[in-house]
Parts: sequence; structure tokens; C-alpha cells
Amino acid sequence: MIDIKTGSIIFDKGITINQNSDFDSVYQMKLGEIQEVNDMGNGWKWLRIKNISISGRFFVMSFAFKYLTIKELSFIMSEEKFDLNSNSNWNENGEFENLKKYQDWLNKEIGDDREFDWGEIWAEYDSKGGCSSIRLRYI
Repeated sequence: MIDIKTGSIIFDKGITINQNSDFDSVYQMKLGEIQEVNDMGNGWKWLRIKNISISGRFFVMSFAFKYLTIKELSFIMSEEKFDLNSNSNWNENGEFENLKKYQDWLNKEIGDDREFDWGEIWAEYDSKGGCSSIRLRYI
């Protein structure tokens, strides 16, 4: 899914997003069930796509664009489709379990390195937002 040589995200059917992808091209891909756009009005625009299916897993991905060029993305994943009509039963311990799951996934997917010529990738728990995710930032 992640090409560690280029930082490209490879989706099913050979679809690829990389550090040269722009907002319009990613938006037109219609990767998931729901797409939400949040224009910050300061050159930054976010595109959140829910229930993207990649190799049997489901993802919610948030892409950050500065002046329409992708700069970073964050994502969560699940073995099952996300229920988009449900309020989840959030708990902090569950988020720490997700953090461990994401760290393990990164180790398996890309190895121990987290910094590359194209950027960096890491798993984190955001105490302010109350969620764990994987984040990728392009240089």
C-alpha cells in the first residue's frame, strides 16, 4: 500500500496518490463512500474520504492540501467497514490499542524507518482529538 521509495499510496486497481497529486485529481478518483471537503480559507484544504477499500481493509483518509498540492495525510483502518451512521463507543484504552495496532502495521508494512527522502510517516495518539491514526507528511 505504501511505496517506501516514493511515498506513494497504492490503492486497489492500480490507483496511486503521491506527493505530486493535486486536490482535483484526488477528489475525482471517488475512492470511498463519502467525501467531505473542508476549505480552511488560508490556502489549506482538507479532503476526508470514508470507507476506502484496500486489499480487504477499510480506511478513512484525510488528505491535507496546501494551495491544492498534497502535503500530508492521516488515516485510520479497520478489518470491517466503518458504520458511518453510528456514534462510536469511544474510550481512551481503545485508542491506545489502536495506536499499538497502527505501530505494528507500520512495522510490518514499511519496517523500522520512519524518515525518508520524500517525507516521514508515524503513528500517533492525539489527546486533543481523542484518536489514534497513522500520519504521512511529504517534504
